[in-house]
Order: sequence, then structure tokens, then C-alpha cells
Amino acid sequence: MSSIFVSSLFNSYSKYIEEKLENKRFTHSDILPLITKAAASGNLLVNSTGHSFENREIFSLKFGNGKTKILLWSQMHGDEPTATMALFDIFNFLNADDEFNNYREMIKEKLTLIFVPMLNPDGAERILRCNAAGIDLNRDAARLQSPESKILMELTDTILPQFAFNLHDQDYRWSVGDSNKLASISFLAPAYDVQKSVSPARADAMKLIAKLKQDFEIYLSGQIARYPDDFESRSFGDTISGKGVSTILIECGREVGNINKSYLRKINFMLLLSSFKEIAEKKYLEQNSLDNYFSIPTNGKFLFDLILRKVNFITNGRKYYSDIAINREEVYADNSRVPFFFGKIEDMGDLSPFNGLEEFDASELYFEAPKVAQKLCNNIADLNSEYLSGLLRDGFQFVKYVGDINQKSFTNLPINLISKNSTYLPAAFPASAANFNLLRNGSPFKQVVNGWLINPGETSLIKNGLIF
Repeated sequence: MSSIFVSSLFNSYSKYIEEKLENKRFTHSDILPLITKAAASGNLLVNSTGHSFENREIFSLKFGNGKTKILLWSQMHGDEPTATMALFDIFNFLNADDEFNNYREMIKEKLTLIFVPMLNPDGAERILRCNAAGIDLNRDAARLQSPESKILMELTDTILPQFAFNLHDQDYRWSVGDSNKLASISFLAPAYDVQKSVSPARADAMKLIAKLKQDFEIYLSGQIARYPDDFESRSFGDTISGKGVSTILIECGREVGNINKSYLRKINFMLLLSSFKEIAEKKYLEQNSLDNYFSIPTNGKFLFDLILRKVNFITNGRKYYSDIAINREEVYADNSRVPFFFGKIEDMGDLSPFNGLEEFDASELYFEAPKVAQKLCNNIADLNSEYLSGLLRDGFQFVKYVGDINQKSFTNLPINLISKNSTYLPAAFPASAANFNLLRNGSPFKQVVNGWLINPGETSLIKNGLIF
């Protein structure tokens, strides 16, 4: 059951959104003016904590002067930006003057918040997990070979926080336990030894997580999970937990239909502000048992974007059926900040143990291999919507194109192109591009184009085609 405070945050969130961070693939240069903006009111004190491998400046922002210190860092993996977006929303909230003023004064008096947004600016620049040296910062807590790692460890040892929040994105399609629900938020109170011992500090983290689970279930019905707690000596969460800090990992999962994860960004905003209130008022300590924490299902089976169930095949005169699992991956060509999608067949056969975010019963349909339009097009204008819709209706997923193609990997057209010099032969096997027809009575009834399941001739669902 949600608290009144959490409900109020939910209803008021739109006032605090940092609109400059609408696209999740922002860079270090995008947040610099926002840090200046956050510091302008004097409520947030900005400090330079050092520089990355490529000399990008890393900042901390401090709010409050209370006894209980909380350290939060985001984007230690450069391609995991959701929490960074939420932190800038929080900075707008902390600088506001409205009905939440009593909350702000309480936090300022009882807590000291130290935020480090974008710990890995070089990785954010490249849209990569690792830093400019190719090092995963969350596997560098022992050796401390990266300047970014040293910054985080020095902050921890200087501040001596009571709580630490390690903020990530888990962009894999993890389920909640064995269910078919996507894990939208996964929590963890990291272990600090192989035995997974529970110290008083770790127990406090568990109790806070249990309270957050209770308050946020209404907003994420059945989609809250617990991250596996295997001890990892190289990670910061486990290492900082070992220093007697109540450490909380928050992993933000996928959001179906929204690559910028606007709703989960809002949830991150609410989770953190609610956490500050719980810590300041010590309400989380009312969780008398750790059973509520351990009852949260762990991240479970891997989900697929789409599973087609029991597609009928005829190969060499033999009839059989097979499930087909498809994923659509975001790809950033030439460091573009806008992705194209690559739809790939991930697996085939008996996939009954697995679930899809979308599933379709194809038990009455027959597989037909991908088809290439024989008409050679040499003018992009020939590929108008009426022409392409007709090709799709006839079951074609590819057009042979003999003109010049500037884009290397994808086209904004709702069909795939095969360039004049390509020897590519479309096929449909695991690891290949997902393009084929599903026939009923010998005619296309459904069609898969670059991983999207459509009615023949439909173009609105297809984000892009590929170029081969």
C-alpha cells in the first residue's frame, strides 16, 4: 500500500522533470549546464571530485547538513542513464518552493545527501558499459586502476556514509521469479562475504528495501524483484557493504514500448525521495523481520521480446512445428544518440520453459522463408508508402536496391534493403535477422519484418528496416 507521501510525489512529478534530458543518450556536455542550474539556488553545493580518463570533470552535489550521510552514484556504467535522469529531476525538486517544503527542511536538517551523477562520462560518450580504458568500473573496486573508481572510493572513505545507493539499469529482459512479468525494478542489499552474512548495516538495507517494496507494489504490480546476491569481491556495492555501510543496489529494468523509460525514471525519482524520508524518520526499522526482504522473488528467467508458438514447418517433405523466439536490440550506429533496431531470431525449437513479453499462437500457420522483391529499385523515391505496403501485403520483407545507399546499417523505411554489391541471402535460423511469413491457406496471414509481427501490408509498427 502506497503512503500519502509517495502518492503525492506520483501526482506532482511533472513539475520537476528535467526536460533537457528527454533522450536517454545524453552526454557529459549535456549535464554540465544542468549542474550549474542545480547549484544556482544555493541549496545544492557542487564540488569537483576529479576527472575521467579523458579528462571529463566528475562532480558531487551536496544537499543538507544532517548527521546521517547518504552517498548516491549513477551511471558508473556509461550506457545505464535512467537514474542520472531521475537525479536531475530530484535536484529540481530539492530546489523547488512548494507544498513539499516541510519535507525539504526535514531532509536538510537530518540528512546529508551527496550525489554523483554520471560517474563514467567517457562511457556515456560512447554509449558503452565500460570506461575509456575498457574497464568495467563495477569490477574495479579492488584494484582501483581507473580514476573514476578512485573518486568513488575516496568519496566513500572521506564521507563515511551510513547509506549508499548504487544506481543502475538492467536492460536485460529478466523476469520476476518464474513468472512472465518483466522485472521493472530489482533491489539488492549486497553481500560483503562469501557466506552472505547479515550485519546490522546490511539488515538495515534489507529492511528499507522491504518497506520500499511494500510502498511501490501499487505502481509496479508484480514487477519488483530481488537481484541475485552472489558475492563479488571486485564490485563497489559488495565492497562498500563490507565497510559497514547500508548499501542498496537499484536496477532499473526495461520499459515495454518506451526506450527512454519515462515511467521508470519517475519511479526512480519517487523511490529515492521516499528512501530519504524513511531514513530520516527511521520508519523502515518497523520492519521487524527480514522475511519480507527474502520473500521478494529474485530475477528469474530471461524473457524474449516475442515468442511465436508452434509454427508449422515443412522441410524435405517432413512436417514439424517449432517455437521461434525473437529479440529486438537497440543499436547505435556511428555513436548516434538515436537507435535503430535489429530484430534477431534468438532461438528455435521447444521454448515452453520460456516466456515472451509478447506471444502469438501460430499453431495453425505455416512458415515461409523471407522473400526478396525481384524488381530492382534505383531511386529511393520509388520506395513510396503505397509501393512498400503492396510489397508487404504480398509477403516481401526485402527489396533489391541498386542506387547509392548512404546509411550503412539501417533504413527508416519499413522494409529491408539489399544493396547492389551485397551477396546477402535472407534466411531464418537462430542468430539471423528475423524476417519471414506465416501463411494460412497458402497466403501471408502474419509477417515478421525485422522482428516486428505485423499484418501483411501494415507499416506503422515497424521502426526501421535493415540494409544488407
